[in-house]
Amino acid sequence: MAKSENQKVKTLYVAKYFLENSDENHPVTAGDVVDYLRVECGIEAERRAIYRDIAALRDVFGMDIEGGQGGKYRLLSRQFEFDDLRLLAECVHAAKFISARQAKDLVDTLGEFCSTYQAEQLQREVFLCDRVKTTQKGTMTIISKINQAMATRQDGKPHIPQKISFKYLKYTLQDGITQVERRKGAAYKVSPYKLLINDGNYYLLGYGPVGNKKALQIATYRIDRMKEVKLVNEPREGAEEFAKIDIESYTRRVFSMFSGEQTRVSIRFRNHLLDTAIERFGIGKGVFYRPDDKEHFVVTADVEISNQFFAWVCGFGKRAKIINPPSVTEHMREFISNIKEMYV
Repeated sequence: MAKSENQKVKTLYVAKYFLENSDENHPVTAGDVVDYLRVECGIEAERRAIYRDIAALRDVFGMDIEGGQGGKYRLLSRQFEFDDLRLLAECVHAAKFISARQAKDLVDTLGEFCSTYQAEQLQREVFLCDRVKTTQKGTMTIISKINQAMATRQDGKPHIPQKISFKYLKYTLQDGITQVERRKGAAYKVSPYKLLINDGNYYLLGYGPVGNKKALQIATYRIDRMKEVKLVNEPREGAEEFAKIDIESYTRRVFSMFSGEQTRVSIRFRNHLLDTAIERFGIGKGVFYRPDDKEHFVVTADVEISNQFFAWVCGFGKRAKIINPPSVTEHMREFISNIKEMYV
C-alpha cells in the first residue's frame, strides 16, 4: 500500500496501536505512536497530528482513551472487559471436551480482544488442577455437524431436522488403555435433540440405541467418544418422547445419579447438608424439603435408582439415610451387604 493511501487511514492505525499496546496498566505516548506509524506502517506523522487523531477516536468513535497530562495515554475500556475475557478463558480451559492444544488456540483468539500484555496474562494465569482433557480431535467439528442436523433452517431455507450416525467408543485395557468401538463397530443412528454440558463434558441428548439394546429411547452420548459422525437423510424420530422430558430434572437425575429406574425417594439428612442436597436435587417442581427434627431434614425427589446412587448416599455415612420407599431401603441393605462380603 502506498504511503499516500496509508495516510488516509492513519487514524485507524492509531486506533489499532492503542488496542494492541495499551490498557489501564500500560500507558503509551504520542512519541510511541509516531515511531509505530513510521516503522510499521510507513507513515510520517507529527505529534500534533497524533493528538488530533486521539481526539477523533474519543469524540467520533467513543474510544475511552484517558490521559494527556505528562504526555501519557491509556486505553481504559474495550468491547470486552479483561475480567470477562479471563472468565471466558477459564471456561475454555475447564472444558474437558476441548483438547489442550485447542484450548490454547481459543484463548489466543480471545487475546485479540485485549492488549498484547493482557493476552499473555490470559495464557499465563489459567491453571487447573486435576483436569483431564480429551485427546479426541475434531470435537468442535462434530458439534457443528450435530447443530446442522438439528437446524430448522439452512442457507435461509426451511430444513427438517434429521438423524445422524456415528461410531461410539469405549475404553479397554487390552494392550494398554485404548479406545475401541462399541457394538463391534456397528454405527449408532440417533435423532439429535439437544446439546448439554455437564462437569466439563459435552453430551448429545438424543433418541437412539443404548448399549446393545435394539429398543430406542431418550439417551445421552458423550461427544468426545463419537467418531465418523455423518448426517443421515432421514427425519428425526422420538419427538413425543422428547416433549415429555423436563430437561432440568432429567439432566439432574441422569448426571447426578447415573441411569436406572426412576423412583420417588425420601432421604433424611443432617441439617448442615442442606446446601449439598439442594445442589444435587435442586429446588422446584417435584422436589420437597421438610424439617424432620432439630437436627435433620427430609428431601423427597425423583431419583434414578442405581448402585451409583446408593454409593453416593453411602458417602455421607451416618449423616444420610434413605427412609422411603421400603423397596429402595431394602435394595440399599443388599448393596451394603454385598460390599461387606468382599471384605470379610
